[in-house]
Amino acid sequence: MIGDDYDPGATGTPTSCTEPLPCLFCGAPEFVEIHEIWGHEFMLQTCCEGLHQQIVQDMDDDPVWARALLRRLKIEPLTGQRLRRVVDDGCVGMILDWQLQLGSASAGQVRRFIARHHAHCGIPTAWRFHRAVFNGRTLMGVAIVGNPVARALSGRGIVEVNRLCIRRDTPAALRWNAASMLYGWCAQEAERRGFQKIITYTRIDEPGTTLVASGWLKEAKIRGRGWHSTRRPRSNANGWIDKIRWSRALHPRSHSEPPPRRSETSCEASMLTGWTTVGSVFGFTPA
Repeated sequence: MIGDDYDPGATGTPTSCTEPLPCLFCGAPEFVEIHEIWGHEFMLQTCCEGLHQQIVQDMDDDPVWARALLRRLKIEPLTGQRLRRVVDDGCVGMILDWQLQLGSASAGQVRRFIARHHAHCGIPTAWRFHRAVFNGRTLMGVAIVGNPVARALSGRGIVEVNRLCIRRDTPAALRWNAASMLYGWCAQEAERRGFQKIITYTRIDEPGTTLVASGWLKEAKIRGRGWHSTRRPRSNANGWIDKIRWSRALHPRSHSEPPPRRSETSCEASMLTGWTTVGSVFGFTPA
């Protein structure tokens, strides 16, 4: 077994005045390096098959040691990513779980992501700003913030997280903490823009664990109702389910007024006010 003092950078050429220890399996100098990395998967190269099997077993038994080993093998400089954990994907073996990072995504990417991955809601027509979260180079989730859907809450310095979507077609370990990170960013960005409060809704059958972790509070229980009318046709697929409204009070540093409401008729005006609408999706990235 490779001990804590093992130097994974050792090869046939000594790195110090001490020769590399002989391999317990083949007798040659111990040798291990990263052979290939693709996405969240990786491959090691060793001096023999016996050492390779032993390292794989030790990594599976002790993920903390596995992360330390890969860091000593310079995996972070090689990839430009910060390694969070080495985890079992529940299927074929160990995978690389990179540190989550907030980043930019185009409006088109956001729309396609929600259309593909959201469990029960469609794409909103318009919103004010959005953000994405990545695990390495993998887009894990998006959040979009706009005006409150309920007209009674509009014009009161309140914005709403209209959609928060995390993909479910990847191992659960890769998306750990992604939703909480997005909820936290939405509140911080709304506060920076001068809003007084931010709200969102969850279905009654959803626990809201990520909202609690991000400092949100339960505000009200909303009875399910349909929004369809002859003048404003809407889908009622998700409307009849009771919901919980969550909120978080904000404390903006400035007393500036919230951004003006978008024009109802002009896509050009929507670009000037920082909105993303159906007509301004392509070629425009919101603030």
